[in-house]
Amino acid sequence: IATDHTVLLTPSARFFRRLQQTLMPPQTKALPIDGASVTTFDRFGDHRGYFNELYNEEKYDGLSAPGERWKQVSFSSSQKHALRGLHCSPHGKFITCVRGSFYDVIADFRDGSPTFGRWCGVLLTDKNKKQVFVPGGCGHGFFTFEDDTCALYLQEGCFNPAKEADTHPFDPLVNVQWPVPEGVVPVMSAKDEAAPFLSVRRPKLCGYAPRGRVLVIGGTGQVGGALIEAFGARNCVGTYAATPAEGMIHFDLAQAAMQPQLAIDLVQTVYPEVVCICAGFTWVDGCEREPQKANAMNNRGPAVLAAAAAAVGAKVVWYSTDYVFSGGSSLPGSGGSKANGVAAADAGGPYGEEDPPSPLNVYGSSKLAGEAAVLAADPSALVLRTNVVYGPEHVGKNFVYQLARKLGSGEAMNVPVDQIGTPTYNRDLADATKRLVEAGASGLFNVGGPEPLGRVAFAEKVITALGGRRPLDAGLIKPVETVNAGQAACRPLASGLKLDKLRAAIPDWAPRSVAEAIDDWLANPHGKSLGE
Repeated sequence: IATDHTVLLTPSARFFRRLQQTLMPPQTKALPIDGASVTTFDRFGDHRGYFNELYNEEKYDGLSAPGERWKQVSFSSSQKHALRGLHCSPHGKFITCVRGSFYDVIADFRDGSPTFGRWCGVLLTDKNKKQVFVPGGCGHGFFTFEDDTCALYLQEGCFNPAKEADTHPFDPLVNVQWPVPEGVVPVMSAKDEAAPFLSVRRPKLCGYAPRGRVLVIGGTGQVGGALIEAFGARNCVGTYAATPAEGMIHFDLAQAAMQPQLAIDLVQTVYPEVVCICAGFTWVDGCEREPQKANAMNNRGPAVLAAAAAAVGAKVVWYSTDYVFSGGSSLPGSGGSKANGVAAADAGGPYGEEDPPSPLNVYGSSKLAGEAAVLAADPSALVLRTNVVYGPEHVGKNFVYQLARKLGSGEAMNVPVDQIGTPTYNRDLADATKRLVEAGASGLFNVGGPEPLGRVAFAEKVITALGGRRPLDAGLIKPVETVNAGQAACRPLASGLKLDKLRAAIPDWAPRSVAEAIDDWLANPHGKSLGE
């Protein structure tokens, strides 16, 4: 009905207009399988029930497949503890749970794919408002948790039995960790039980080792990058928080501190054997300005993640710092702002694991609280204290990069003359981590370098080691006392870490000197080049 060119909306039209104004657009995130994704959609509900869109080509722009490719819509109903799959179709699928709940699995069977042999899973329920896109050529299956569990599929092509290639759901090459409760025998079809292993279809895969499952939180950082090298890239799933990185998935530790379900979802997706938590708020002066962020990323977030990892039996590794100690200083008169409480001076380092902590700043306090929180969430966790970490990385922000960048451009650099530590090569830290995990170690360990060095002495050793390969002018180093350095947070001065406990646990491990580390770095470059 039109009056003066104004359309009077019917109740139905008013309802759908309100939907458009109320519903948030769907959010699509990449999964650890190349081209696979999980979409979270919104739902409108009132006293009558609810309404949501299962697909809208104008909104689902994050999907790998455009809407015009959907050729078939399918529906399945399954009893409790049914296991379907792994079914491999040449066509992509978009799956929604419309009743009940199931653990949806994607396994990459595509030759030439960067994630070939990897699997991941997503819990889909009729309440969690998630959907999964499975790329064509990948195996797909699910395990149900309730009777009358129903799934809706949109498919890029029509089902053709001649083009399907099923694989046994317990194929050891893929090694899917199906969440089957203890004592339960999954209900399978005769067809799925008789499905061959992948190596039968592809004899070239005989002897192919299954991928490891190491989740590296903060895989774009200098510790995370070294860990991915040490464990092997094919065995790792790395995460990023701000800047997308190829082959990695998004995870924000600060958000997870406030929303623990994010950590649970991540762990359920990757189902890791090991979780290395490298991400944190490590800008010491920034922690003074943003103590809430410091505690979220250095305390609550790691503890939430440790609890989620322990729930699936994963080994947890978290990284702390020598800044839990005072370095022989006390807050009054040491320069900088006060941390939470007042730290008493101690005799200074190098410190052993048994020495009483006394942090001077918010960064150290948040890390100390994080140590206790992580070990409370998982008493079998590994907590590794380290200090002055350097080595190849993608971002290029550690001390050695700063030194090479500034001196290489002819710019003078102020270097604290009174801060002593045991500089740690990131590849040595990663190697020690891997060895400790393999040894089944738990609890608190120090991991550092072999040489107690002041920052100026460290810089001079770096310059000497670089020599003619990256010539730098040592005369551009300007020694300053920490109290005059203009830093917002107090720093421990006489610090560093003892390694006796670590050497006893992994006697074949030995940290490299600065000269040896620089030689290795230049011989095996990774990430940004020195001087960039």
